[in-house]
Amino acid sequence: MADGDVTTSEDEASYRKTRRTAVLIWAVIGAAIVFVLVMQALGMVNAALECLLVGIVVGFICSPITNFLEDHHVGRAGGALIALVIVLGIFVLVLVYLVPPFFEQLLNLLEHIPGYISQIQDMIRDLWDTYGDASNTDMQNNLQNVVSALSSVGTKMASDLASQISSGLIPNIMNMVNTLFMAFLGLVVAYWLARDYPKIVREFAVIAGPRRKSDLTLLFAVMSRSMGGYMRGILITSTVGGFLSFFGFVLIGHPYAGLMGIATGIMHFVPVIGPWCAAAVSCVVAFFTSPMLALESILVSIIAQNVTDNLVSPLVMQSAVKVHPVLSLMAITIGASLAGALGMALAIPLSAAIKGVFVYYFEARSGRQIVSYDGALFKGTPYHHPDGTPSPTYDALDDEHFFETSRLTAGETKPDVERTERPKSVKLSVADIVRKHAEDITEAAEKTVDESEGHDRDGGGSGTGE
Repeated sequence: MADGDVTTSEDEASYRKTRRTAVLIWAVIGAAIVFVLVMQALGMVNAALECLLVGIVVGFICSPITNFLEDHHVGRAGGALIALVIVLGIFVLVLVYLVPPFFEQLLNLLEHIPGYISQIQDMIRDLWDTYGDASNTDMQNNLQNVVSALSSVGTKMASDLASQISSGLIPNIMNMVNTLFMAFLGLVVAYWLARDYPKIVREFAVIAGPRRKSDLTLLFAVMSRSMGGYMRGILITSTVGGFLSFFGFVLIGHPYAGLMGIATGIMHFVPVIGPWCAAAVSCVVAFFTSPMLALESILVSIIAQNVTDNLVSPLVMQSAVKVHPVLSLMAITIGASLAGALGMALAIPLSAAIKGVFVYYFEARSGRQIVSYDGALFKGTPYHHPDGTPSPTYDALDDEHFFETSRLTAGETKPDVERTERPKSVKLSVADIVRKHAEDITEAAEKTVDESEGHDRDGGGSGTGE
């Protein structure tokens, strides 16, 4: 009887294990099917989705300008319109002043590529004439064949690209009209989003109900901080990096200073590898003028990249949830494979939003603080309540002033949270030092203003009494 009970228990355990395995397999299959169906559905509404995403990105960029204008007694509707005009004005100026020289120098470079390839072939031929012998004849022939094949491919690609640029990237007038119309609709979406985003969030919070209100508000807050903060920050850092590179290339006499500066700014949108790819291209192009100019180009690129990454980027990107370079590259790869260039542009802010949501739910459910000053994937400023427990909301946002400036929780009192003191072992970066000095100067100025106002009140009071 005991043996039968043991056998029955083993059979039940085996059955439960098999059932769990089957459920897991079918769940994976179901998720894959749903993913494919969603991708097909998104493909059908690709134009509308692009319009919506453009509106969301531009709206998040305009939102802080709208908030600033509202703080200075400009109506929110007027502030959103002014913010949109400012963003569009900057975009138009970029097109007017940067696009013509970019294509002009690009066409010039493409025309010279066959000559550069001939220089490479001549250099290889001279190298073999000087150091080659009968023992490596096969290697010489193979290398020459490879260079010849690459030169023919490169020449054809350069000529095709040059013809496309010279004949127009959008030869079909209907495609151009459709693109402009969708861009216009995206700008309309951006205006209404910049104007009513706080109200929309509060309405969704009411729909979610009291139990889910905090979670939903945090989700929108993280999305706003990730999308808006990242897009604004990356635009500023890319512009600064491009201009620094341009001025450096002009100083050293790079023949394509404008083109390389613009390319550096564009490639800065791709983290980690983008600036280095731009530096490699500028070095290779300069090498055909002189090896010394190539070395100088590398030095200019290194200096510009270090100033941008270590000083400018930490200062302007403090309004964005930070993402580790490994996660950034993974997100860009996945985004490019799913949605092309648009997927690449949105991959990092979306991954930042996912990271913020994960931090919130992990700390809220486990009670353990994953954010730390010396972390890697979850590096940031840790916050805690007076009783020492971590604050999942502010750890996810990495900004104790976000709710005040974003207006997502109008009328609510700010939670009592504090920054965890930075360990002495964690050294301050250059950007941290600059930011700390700026905060000290601001506090001193505010203190001076308060003392001056207090003195005026005292003086006025005594005068009235007399």
